[in-house]
Amino acid sequence: MKKFFLIFILALIPFASTTVSAESDLPLNSEAGIVIDAKSGKVLYEKNMNKKMYPASLTKVATAIYAIEHGDQDELVTVSKKAAEADGSSVFIEPGEEIELSKLIAGMLINSGNDAAIAIAEHMSGSEKLFMEDLNEFLRKEVNVTDTHFMNPHGLFDKNHVTTASDLAKITRYAMKNATFREYFGNKDLPWKVKTWDTTLVTHHKMLKGEIPYKGITGGKTGFVSKSGYTLISTATRGEQDLIAVTLNAPSGKVAYSDTELLFNYGFENFKSAKIDKKSILYSADHSKHYKLNEDLYYTHLISDEPSLKTSNDGILSIMNKEGKAIASFDLKTVAEVRNTEVPARIKKETIHEEANKLSVPSLEWGGFVISIILMTVFLKKSRKNRRTRY
Repeated sequence: MKKFFLIFILALIPFASTTVSAESDLPLNSEAGIVIDAKSGKVLYEKNMNKKMYPASLTKVATAIYAIEHGDQDELVTVSKKAAEADGSSVFIEPGEEIELSKLIAGMLINSGNDAAIAIAEHMSGSEKLFMEDLNEFLRKEVNVTDTHFMNPHGLFDKNHVTTASDLAKITRYAMKNATFREYFGNKDLPWKVKTWDTTLVTHHKMLKGEIPYKGITGGKTGFVSKSGYTLISTATRGEQDLIAVTLNAPSGKVAYSDTELLFNYGFENFKSAKIDKKSILYSADHSKHYKLNEDLYYTHLISDEPSLKTSNDGILSIMNKEGKAIASFDLKTVAEVRNTEVPARIKKETIHEEANKLSVPSLEWGGFVISIILMTVFLKKSRKNRRTRY
Protein backbone atom coordinates (compact mmCIF):
# COMPACT_ATOMS: atom_id res chain seq x y z
CA MET A 1 0.00 0.00 0.00
CA LYS A 2 2.78 2.46 0.96
CA LYS A 3 4.70 1.64 -2.22
CA PHE A 4 1.59 2.31 -4.31
CA PHE A 5 1.02 5.76 -2.84
CA LEU A 6 4.69 6.68 -3.28
CA ILE A 7 4.47 5.69 -6.97
CA PHE A 8 1.17 7.59 -7.27
CA ILE A 9 2.73 10.78 -5.87
CA LEU A 10 5.76 10.51 -8.16
CA ALA A 11 3.49 10.05 -11.15
CA LEU A 12 1.88 13.42 -10.40
CA ILE A 13 5.15 15.36 -10.40
CA PRO A 14 5.21 17.41 -13.63
CA PHE A 15 7.94 17.31 -16.21
CA ALA A 16 10.13 20.41 -15.74
CA SER A 17 10.73 22.80 -18.63
CA THR A 18 13.09 25.43 -19.95
CA THR A 19 14.81 28.47 -18.48
CA VAL A 20 13.17 31.88 -18.18
CA SER A 21 13.99 32.99 -21.69
CA ALA A 22 11.73 33.06 -24.70
CA GLU A 23 14.53 33.40 -27.27
CA SER A 24 13.32 36.25 -29.41
CA ASP A 25 14.73 39.32 -31.10
CA LEU A 26 12.05 42.00 -31.12
CA PRO A 27 12.26 44.52 -33.97
CA LEU A 28 12.36 47.59 -31.71
CA ASN A 29 13.07 50.87 -33.49
CA SER A 30 13.59 52.86 -30.29
CA GLU A 31 17.24 53.23 -29.32
CA ALA A 32 16.56 51.60 -25.95
CA GLY A 33 13.69 49.64 -24.45
CA ILE A 34 12.78 47.30 -21.63
CA VAL A 35 9.81 45.36 -20.27
CA ILE A 36 9.80 44.01 -16.71
CA ASP A 37 7.46 42.06 -14.47
CA ALA A 38 6.39 44.70 -11.94
CA LYS A 39 5.89 42.16 -9.14
CA SER A 40 9.18 40.29 -9.36
CA GLY A 41 11.27 42.96 -11.06
CA LYS A 42 12.41 40.37 -13.61
CA VAL A 43 13.67 41.81 -16.90
CA LEU A 44 11.76 39.99 -19.66
CA TYR A 45 13.34 41.78 -22.61
CA GLU A 46 15.75 44.65 -23.04
CA LYS A 47 17.64 46.62 -25.64
CA ASN A 48 20.45 48.92 -24.48
CA MET A 49 18.81 49.03 -21.05
CA ASN A 50 21.94 50.37 -19.32
CA LYS A 51 22.82 53.03 -21.88
CA LYS A 52 22.69 56.54 -20.40
CA MET A 53 20.16 58.62 -22.26
CA TYR A 54 17.90 61.68 -21.98
CA PRO A 55 14.45 60.92 -20.52
CA ALA A 56 12.62 64.22 -21.19
CA SER A 57 9.36 64.38 -19.18
CA LEU A 58 9.64 60.82 -17.90
CA THR A 59 11.62 62.60 -15.17
CA LYS A 60 8.28 63.66 -13.69
CA VAL A 61 7.58 60.11 -12.51
CA ALA A 62 10.48 60.47 -10.06
CA THR A 63 9.41 63.98 -9.01
CA ALA A 64 5.86 62.74 -8.40
CA ILE A 65 6.68 59.73 -6.22
CA TYR A 66 9.15 61.75 -4.15
CA ALA A 67 6.56 64.49 -3.54
CA ILE A 68 3.85 61.95 -2.71
CA GLU A 69 6.02 60.14 -0.17
CA HIS A 70 7.65 63.19 1.42
CA GLY A 71 5.03 65.92 1.19
CA ASP A 72 1.70 66.74 2.82
CA GLN A 73 -0.78 66.30 -0.01
CA ASP A 74 -3.19 68.86 1.50
CA GLU A 75 -0.61 71.65 1.87
CA LEU A 76 -1.01 74.75 -0.26
CA VAL A 77 1.86 75.52 -2.63
CA THR A 78 2.51 79.17 -3.44
CA VAL A 79 3.50 79.46 -7.10
CA SER A 80 6.67 81.47 -7.73
CA LYS A 81 7.37 83.68 -10.74
CA LYS A 82 10.07 81.25 -11.85
CA ALA A 83 7.64 78.33 -11.79
CA ALA A 84 4.89 80.23 -13.62
CA GLU A 85 7.28 81.23 -16.39
CA ALA A 86 8.68 77.74 -17.01
CA ASP A 87 9.35 76.81 -20.64
CA GLY A 88 7.55 74.01 -22.42
CA SER A 89 4.33 72.24 -21.50
CA SER A 90 2.27 73.97 -18.84
CA VAL A 91 -0.82 73.78 -16.63
CA PHE A 92 -0.97 77.61 -16.71
CA ILE A 93 -0.53 78.53 -13.06
CA GLU A 94 0.10 82.13 -12.01
CA PRO A 95 2.64 83.78 -9.65
CA GLY A 96 1.27 84.03 -6.11
CA GLU A 97 -1.48 81.48 -6.75
CA GLU A 98 -1.99 78.88 -4.01
CA ILE A 99 -2.71 75.32 -5.13
CA GLU A 100 -2.86 72.01 -3.22
CA LEU A 101 0.27 69.87 -3.58
CA SER A 102 -1.84 66.86 -4.60
CA LYS A 103 -3.43 68.84 -7.43
CA LEU A 104 -0.06 69.98 -8.76
CA ILE A 105 1.31 66.42 -8.73
CA ALA A 106 -1.71 65.09 -10.61
CA GLY A 107 -1.58 67.97 -13.13
CA MET A 108 2.14 67.45 -13.65
CA LEU A 109 1.66 63.78 -14.50
CA ILE A 110 -1.49 64.13 -16.60
CA ASN A 111 -0.64 67.28 -18.56
CA SER A 112 3.14 67.21 -18.09
CA GLY A 113 3.26 70.69 -16.60
CA ASN A 114 6.83 71.96 -16.24
CA ASP A 115 5.48 74.89 -14.21
CA ALA A 116 3.86 72.46 -11.76
CA ALA A 117 7.13 70.49 -11.46
CA ILE A 118 9.12 73.58 -10.47
CA ALA A 119 6.44 74.73 -8.03
CA ILE A 120 6.53 71.28 -6.39
CA ALA A 121 10.33 71.31 -6.17
CA GLU A 122 10.50 74.76 -4.61
CA HIS A 123 7.79 73.88 -2.10
CA MET A 124 9.37 70.57 -1.09
CA SER A 125 13.00 71.67 -0.63
CA GLY A 126 13.04 75.47 -0.70
CA SER A 127 14.65 75.70 -4.13
CA GLU A 128 14.89 73.72 -7.33
CA LYS A 129 18.61 73.12 -6.75
CA LEU A 130 18.10 71.69 -3.26
CA PHE A 131 15.20 69.58 -4.50
CA MET A 132 17.44 67.96 -7.08
CA GLU A 133 19.94 67.03 -4.37
CA ASP A 134 17.13 65.50 -2.32
CA LEU A 135 15.60 63.70 -5.31
CA ASN A 136 18.88 62.21 -6.54
CA GLU A 137 19.74 60.99 -3.04
CA PHE A 138 16.27 59.43 -2.72
CA LEU A 139 16.64 57.64 -6.05
CA ARG A 140 20.04 56.24 -5.11
CA LYS A 141 19.23 55.16 -1.56
CA GLU A 142 15.55 54.23 -1.70
CA VAL A 143 14.99 53.13 -5.29
CA ASN A 144 18.52 51.76 -5.81
CA VAL A 145 19.13 53.28 -9.24
CA THR A 146 22.73 53.21 -10.44
CA ASP A 147 22.98 55.33 -13.59
CA THR A 148 20.60 58.24 -13.02
CA HIS A 149 21.40 61.88 -12.33
CA PHE A 150 18.68 64.49 -12.74
CA MET A 151 19.42 68.20 -13.07
CA ASN A 152 15.82 69.45 -12.93
CA PRO A 153 12.38 68.14 -11.83
CA HIS A 154 10.73 68.21 -15.27
CA GLY A 155 13.14 66.82 -17.88
CA LEU A 156 13.91 69.80 -20.13
CA PHE A 157 17.23 69.14 -21.80
CA ASP A 158 20.49 69.34 -19.90
CA LYS A 159 23.51 67.38 -21.08
CA ASN A 160 24.04 66.08 -17.53
CA HIS A 161 20.39 65.08 -17.05
CA VAL A 162 20.60 61.35 -17.78
CA THR A 163 19.12 57.99 -16.87
CA THR A 164 18.65 54.53 -18.41
CA ALA A 165 15.72 52.38 -19.48
CA SER A 166 16.59 50.02 -16.62
CA ASP A 167 16.58 52.78 -14.00
CA LEU A 168 13.31 54.24 -15.30
CA ALA A 169 11.70 50.80 -15.02
CA LYS A 170 12.96 50.56 -11.42
CA ILE A 171 11.64 54.03 -10.57
CA THR A 172 8.24 53.21 -12.07
CA ARG A 173 8.10 49.85 -10.29
CA TYR A 174 8.85 51.58 -7.00
CA ALA A 175 6.25 54.28 -7.67
CA MET A 176 3.51 51.83 -8.67
CA LYS A 177 3.58 50.31 -5.19
CA ASN A 178 2.07 53.58 -3.93
CA ALA A 179 -1.73 53.75 -4.26
CA THR A 180 -1.81 57.53 -4.63
CA PHE A 181 0.73 57.44 -7.45
CA ARG A 182 -1.16 54.64 -9.20
CA GLU A 183 -4.33 56.74 -9.08
CA TYR A 184 -2.66 59.81 -10.61
CA PHE A 185 -0.68 57.76 -13.13
CA GLY A 186 -3.82 56.00 -14.36
CA ASN A 187 -6.02 59.11 -14.67
CA LYS A 188 -7.24 59.74 -18.19
CA ASP A 189 -8.49 63.24 -17.38
CA LEU A 190 -8.70 65.73 -14.52
CA PRO A 191 -10.99 68.71 -13.93
CA TRP A 192 -8.65 71.72 -13.69
CA LYS A 193 -9.65 75.09 -12.35
CA VAL A 194 -6.94 77.60 -11.53
CA LYS A 195 -6.78 81.38 -11.52
CA THR A 196 -6.63 81.83 -15.29
CA TRP A 197 -7.81 78.48 -16.62
CA ASP A 198 -10.96 76.39 -16.14
CA THR A 199 -10.75 73.21 -18.20
CA THR A 200 -10.27 69.46 -18.11
CA LEU A 201 -6.74 68.14 -18.46
CA VAL A 202 -6.44 65.05 -20.66
CA THR A 203 -3.52 62.62 -20.54
CA HIS A 204 -1.03 62.82 -23.38
CA HIS A 205 -0.59 59.02 -23.32
CA LYS A 206 -2.48 57.70 -26.36
CA MET A 207 -2.84 54.14 -25.10
CA LEU A 208 -4.23 55.32 -21.78
CA LYS A 209 -6.82 57.63 -23.29
CA GLY A 210 -7.84 54.99 -25.84
CA GLU A 211 -6.59 56.66 -28.99
CA ILE A 212 -4.29 53.67 -29.51
CA PRO A 213 -6.26 50.95 -27.66
CA TYR A 214 -4.37 48.30 -25.72
CA LYS A 215 -6.02 45.71 -23.49
CA GLY A 216 -5.08 46.09 -19.83
CA ILE A 217 -3.32 49.49 -19.98
CA THR A 218 -3.24 51.04 -16.49
CA GLY A 219 -1.01 54.10 -16.71
CA GLY A 220 1.55 56.02 -18.66
CA LYS A 221 3.78 59.06 -19.12
CA THR A 222 5.04 60.61 -22.35
CA GLY A 223 8.11 62.69 -23.04
CA PHE A 224 9.75 64.60 -25.86
CA VAL A 225 12.51 67.10 -26.41
CA SER A 226 14.55 67.23 -29.61
CA LYS A 227 17.69 65.82 -27.93
CA SER A 228 15.85 62.88 -26.33
CA GLY A 229 13.49 61.89 -29.13
CA TYR A 230 10.15 60.38 -28.12
CA THR A 231 10.17 58.67 -24.73
CA LEU A 232 7.45 56.60 -23.12
CA ILE A 233 6.63 54.75 -19.89
CA SER A 234 3.58 52.48 -19.87
CA THR A 235 2.03 50.02 -17.41
CA ALA A 236 -0.43 47.22 -18.14
CA THR A 237 -2.15 44.41 -16.26
CA ARG A 238 -3.71 41.15 -17.41
CA GLY A 239 -4.90 38.67 -14.82
CA GLU A 240 -2.23 38.38 -12.12
CA GLN A 241 0.52 39.82 -14.31
CA ASP A 242 1.65 43.47 -14.13
CA LEU A 243 4.14 44.74 -16.71
CA ILE A 244 6.14 47.96 -17.08
CA ALA A 245 7.52 49.00 -20.47
CA VAL A 246 9.95 51.84 -21.21
CA THR A 247 11.11 53.07 -24.61
CA LEU A 248 13.72 55.80 -25.16
CA ASN A 249 14.67 57.87 -28.20
CA ALA A 250 12.06 56.64 -30.65
CA PRO A 251 12.12 58.53 -33.98
CA SER A 252 8.38 59.27 -33.69
CA GLY A 253 5.50 58.94 -31.27
CA LYS A 254 4.01 56.23 -33.46
CA VAL A 255 7.18 54.17 -33.16
CA ALA A 256 7.28 54.62 -29.37
CA TYR A 257 3.77 53.15 -29.08
CA SER A 258 4.36 50.32 -31.55
CA ASP A 259 7.54 49.36 -29.67
CA THR A 260 5.62 49.45 -26.39
CA GLU A 261 2.98 47.14 -27.86
CA LEU A 262 5.71 44.74 -29.00
CA LEU A 263 7.23 44.68 -25.51
CA PHE A 264 3.88 44.15 -23.78
CA ASN A 265 2.79 41.41 -26.18
CA TYR A 266 6.09 39.62 -25.69
CA GLY A 267 5.71 39.74 -21.92
CA PHE A 268 2.08 38.68 -21.75
CA GLU A 269 2.39 35.93 -24.36
CA ASN A 270 5.50 34.25 -22.95
CA PHE A 271 5.68 34.79 -19.20
CA LYS A 272 3.71 34.24 -16.03
CA SER A 273 3.95 35.75 -12.55
CA ALA A 274 3.95 33.37 -9.59
CA LYS A 275 3.65 33.98 -5.86
CA ILE A 276 4.82 32.15 -2.75
CA ASP A 277 2.30 33.20 -0.11
CA LYS A 278 3.66 34.82 3.04
CA LYS A 279 1.61 32.37 5.13
CA SER A 280 3.78 29.52 3.85
CA ILE A 281 6.32 27.69 5.98
CA LEU A 282 9.42 26.37 4.22
CA TYR A 283 11.95 23.83 5.51
CA SER A 284 15.69 23.64 4.96
CA ALA A 285 16.94 20.67 2.95
CA ASP A 286 17.86 18.72 6.10
CA HIS A 287 14.68 19.91 7.90
CA SER A 288 16.77 21.30 10.78
CA LYS A 289 15.21 24.77 10.31
CA HIS A 290 11.92 26.16 9.13
CA TYR A 291 11.16 29.60 7.75
CA LYS A 292 7.93 31.56 8.16
CA LEU A 293 7.78 34.21 5.45
CA ASN A 294 7.35 37.87 6.37
CA GLU A 295 6.14 38.85 2.90
CA ASP A 296 4.85 37.37 -0.34
CA LEU A 297 7.64 36.33 -2.70
CA TYR A 298 7.19 36.78 -6.45
CA TYR A 299 9.03 35.21 -9.34
CA THR A 300 8.52 34.99 -13.11
CA HIS A 301 8.64 31.94 -15.36
CA LEU A 302 7.73 30.89 -18.87
CA ILE A 303 4.05 30.14 -19.34
CA SER A 304 5.02 26.65 -20.53
CA ASP A 305 7.04 26.03 -17.39
CA GLU A 306 6.05 24.75 -13.93
CA PRO A 307 9.17 25.36 -11.81
CA SER A 308 10.03 23.45 -8.65
CA LEU A 309 11.18 24.94 -5.35
CA LYS A 310 14.36 23.88 -3.57
CA THR A 311 15.66 25.07 -0.19
CA SER A 312 19.29 24.62 0.83
CA ASN A 313 20.59 23.96 4.34
CA ASP A 314 21.79 27.57 4.60
CA GLY A 315 18.36 29.07 3.84
CA ILE A 316 18.57 29.86 0.12
CA LEU A 317 15.28 29.20 -1.67
CA SER A 318 15.82 28.53 -5.37
CA ILE A 319 13.24 28.33 -8.13
CA MET A 320 14.53 25.57 -10.40
CA ASN A 321 13.89 24.76 -14.04
CA LYS A 322 14.12 21.46 -15.92
CA GLU A 323 17.86 21.70 -16.37
CA GLY A 324 18.44 22.23 -12.68
CA LYS A 325 19.20 25.92 -13.17
CA ALA A 326 17.89 28.53 -10.74
CA ILE A 327 15.67 31.11 -12.46
CA ALA A 328 15.18 33.03 -9.18
CA SER A 329 16.46 32.80 -5.63
CA PHE A 330 15.67 34.27 -2.22
CA ASP A 331 17.71 34.42 0.98
CA LEU A 332 15.12 33.27 3.51
CA LYS A 333 17.21 34.67 6.36
CA THR A 334 16.26 38.16 5.19
CA VAL A 335 12.60 37.62 4.26
CA ALA A 336 11.48 35.11 6.86
CA GLU A 337 11.43 34.31 10.56
CA VAL A 338 13.96 31.50 11.15
CA ARG A 339 13.40 28.77 13.73
CA ASN A 340 15.06 25.45 14.56
CA THR A 341 12.94 22.40 13.87
CA GLU A 342 13.01 19.10 15.72
CA VAL A 343 12.15 16.41 13.18
CA PRO A 344 12.51 12.63 13.74
CA ALA A 345 15.23 11.06 11.58
CA ARG A 346 12.69 8.81 9.80
CA ILE A 347 10.65 11.83 8.70
CA LYS A 348 13.78 13.67 7.62
CA LYS A 349 14.61 10.76 5.37
CA GLU A 350 11.16 10.13 3.91
CA THR A 351 9.51 13.57 3.68
CA ILE A 352 9.56 15.17 0.22
CA HIS A 353 9.46 18.96 0.77
CA GLU A 354 5.74 19.05 1.48
CA GLU A 355 5.54 22.83 1.59
CA ALA A 356 7.38 23.17 -1.71
CA ASN A 357 4.89 20.80 -3.31
CA LYS A 358 2.01 22.88 -1.94
CA LEU A 359 3.49 26.12 -3.23
CA SER A 360 4.36 24.94 -6.72
CA VAL A 361 0.91 23.77 -7.76
CA PRO A 362 1.51 21.63 -10.86
CA SER A 363 -0.79 21.09 -13.78
CA LEU A 364 -0.97 17.33 -14.32
CA GLU A 365 1.03 16.05 -17.28
CA TRP A 366 -0.88 13.51 -19.37
CA GLY A 367 1.87 10.94 -18.99
CA GLY A 368 1.78 11.05 -15.19
CA PHE A 369 -2.02 11.13 -15.19
CA VAL A 370 -2.34 8.02 -17.38
CA ILE A 371 0.21 6.11 -15.30
CA SER A 372 -1.65 7.05 -12.13
CA ILE A 373 -4.97 5.76 -13.49
CA ILE A 374 -3.38 2.48 -14.61
CA LEU A 375 -1.75 1.92 -11.23
CA MET A 376 -4.97 2.73 -9.40
CA THR A 377 -6.90 0.27 -11.57
CA VAL A 378 -4.36 -2.49 -10.94
CA PHE A 379 -4.46 -1.78 -7.22
CA LEU A 380 -8.28 -1.92 -7.04
CA LYS A 381 -8.43 -5.18 -9.04
CA LYS A 382 -5.83 -6.71 -6.75
CA SER A 383 -7.78 -5.60 -3.67
CA ARG A 384 -11.01 -7.17 -4.99
CA LYS A 385 -9.19 -10.42 -5.78
CA ASN A 386 -7.74 -10.55 -2.28
CA ARG A 387 -11.20 -10.07 -0.77
CA ARG A 388 -12.68 -12.88 -2.89
CA THR A 389 -9.82 -15.19 -1.84
CA ARG A 390 -10.51 -14.59 1.87
CA TYR A 391 -14.16 -15.44 1.53
